[in-house]
Amino acid sequence: MKIKLILFITLVLVLSSCSVYKNPISEDHSLVDNDTDDNLIADKVTYNSISADWPAYEDVEDLVEAGNIILMGKVTDISFQVLDDRTGEPPSEETKEADRSLYTIYDVDVIRSYKGDFLETTKVRMLGGQEGFRVDEQVKALGEDAQKGITIIKGRPEILIGESYLFVLYQYEDTIPTLVNMEQGVYDVNDPLEKDWYSFVSAKDIISYFGEDKWDEFTKENGGW
Repeated sequence: MKIKLILFITLVLVLSSCSVYKNPISEDHSLVDNDTDDNLIADKVTYNSISADWPAYEDVEDLVEAGNIILMGKVTDISFQVLDDRTGEPPSEETKEADRSLYTIYDVDVIRSYKGDFLETTKVRMLGGQEGFRVDEQVKALGEDAQKGITIIKGRPEILIGESYLFVLYQYEDTIPTLVNMEQGVYDVNDPLEKDWYSFVSAKDIISYFGEDKWDEFTKENGGW
C-alpha cells in the first residue's frame, strides 16, 4: 500500500509539471523570448523589400538648401525603433497601424558641423530595418508586428559603425533628423570625390559650398585629396 501511494504521488507530480510547462514560442506566437536563440529568430523572420520615393535635388545648391542639418560625423552605434511616420515620434494611441514603421537609428559623434546647430553627438534615422543585422533587436522593437516581417527599403545606403560620413539631413521640430533621401543624404568621406547618381554631387562639392577654406580644413585633417 505504501509503495502504491508513493507511485501515485510521483505520477501526480509528473503530470502537474507537464501541465504547467509552456513552450515560449508556440504559446504566445512570438518570435522573441528571453531564452530564444538569436539564430532561431533569424531563421524565422521574413523581409519585405519595398521602394520609396523621395525628392531628388538637381545640384549642390538645391541639396544644401533642402537639408537644415549638414554635418560630418562618425557612426558609433546602430539601434532600431518603431516611429509614427507622420510625426517622427514614438507611436501614440492615435497612431494608425499603417503609419507605424521600423526605423534604423544611428548614433553619431559629430566631427564638424556645416549647417545647423553644432552638437557633440546626434542621432540619424533611416526608414526600414536591416537584413541579417541585430535581427533580435529589430524583432523586439517591432513587437507583435514582427509577425508581418521586417521592411527593407530598396537602395538603402550602407552605413557602418566606426566609419565617418557627411550627412545631409532634414529635422522637423525636435524629431530625430532623417536623410533628405537615400542617395543624397549620406556621403562616404573616405572617397569625397565620389558623386551621387541623382545630381553628380560629391562630398567635396557640398563641403566646398560653405567655402574653400572648409575644403582646405578637410584635406589637412584627412591627408589631402
